[in-house]
Amino acid sequence: MTAAIFAMEVISVGVMYYAALVPCVLSAIIASQISSAFGSKPTSFLLPEKFIPDISPLLIVQVVVLSAFCALLSIAVCLVFHKISLLYRKYLPNLYLRSVVGGALVALLMLLLQTTDYLGAGMSVQNAINGQARPEAFILKTLLTALTLGAGFKGGEIVPSFFIGATFGCTISTLLGLPPELAAALGLVALFCGVTNCPIASFILSLELFGGQGCLFFLLAVSISYTLSGYYGLYSKQKILYSKTRPVFIDTQTK
Repeated sequence: MTAAIFAMEVISVGVMYYAALVPCVLSAIIASQISSAFGSKPTSFLLPEKFIPDISPLLIVQVVVLSAFCALLSIAVCLVFHKISLLYRKYLPNLYLRSVVGGALVALLMLLLQTTDYLGAGMSVQNAINGQARPEAFILKTLLTALTLGAGFKGGEIVPSFFIGATFGCTISTLLGLPPELAAALGLVALFCGVTNCPIASFILSLELFGGQGCLFFLLAVSISYTLSGYYGLYSKQKILYSKTRPVFIDTQTK
């Protein structure tokens, strides 16, 4: 469901063309069936109900603050990704040399850090959902992903954003007084929303990844993150057709 709605929502934020509904839904179903046929299982994370407190004014404030921080982090992530890519192109215009240098930088950093936790897409998100994340994890993952993508190794930005958001949420949970498991789940979804500007797809993502538990908190998180993340985004060709705060047609590209 997320794939179908995301494809429709990401192109022109503020306007969804329902003529694309049938092609997008059929494409998502076919892709899912093909993946299942090859043994690939849908991604989901366990978020027990015991980690989801009853709704209260204090909890609403805590979720709003976490979501606001995720919105600011999403801006930083987009800026780091774009700036490092520009630096690569400026100082290493040769694509092959850029790839060699980028690969060497990532390998060197892994040797210095003595860990492979930040390699790959970042599917070890479950550790953060379990309440375990190193304080520097979201920073290192942002840097290493930017170095990898900027060098020309295209493996996707979406799943790394899950890792960044989940580890960030888990890290600041103690400061906000939130259960780290819930904060990690909210951080994952809120950061994804901030970097893609797709609140509807982000909310559906929360349902597919975590079930219906705490759905109100996820809806609040994506709403705040979308509103406060400005007009930045992972995709430079993405169009923001309407203002995020007023019913005004702006027709601008993301920064």
